[in-house]
Amino acid sequence: MSGGLSLSGLDLPRRNGELAFDAPWQSTVFALAAAAVEHGFGGDREPFRQQLISAIAAEPDRPYWESWTAALEALVQTLPERPAPPPPTAGPADGPRGAQASR
Repeated sequence: MSGGLSLSGLDLPRRNGELAFDAPWQSTVFALAAAAVEHGFGGDREPFRQQLISAIAAEPDRPYWESWTAALEALVQTLPERPAPPPPTAGPADGPRGAQASR
């Protein structure tokens, strides 16, 4: 990511100005959402923001980071399709090893 983890514009839980996570999985969900926004949407946070709004509206009593998880799951379904990468080709490092294995 270009500027580190950032989803500015979202009202994130904070303690003393720092992001607040009560469990390690919450920071993982945050990092995954930031990566999806950066790499799948070119840094445009609006698609995730809309998914988060929908997730919170659907279950207002759900814990906040669980709503992030639901929003991330919905966001992934909307990621633009990318062509599959080409299969790896044999390189110089594969040569001697392959030659020994075929003896």
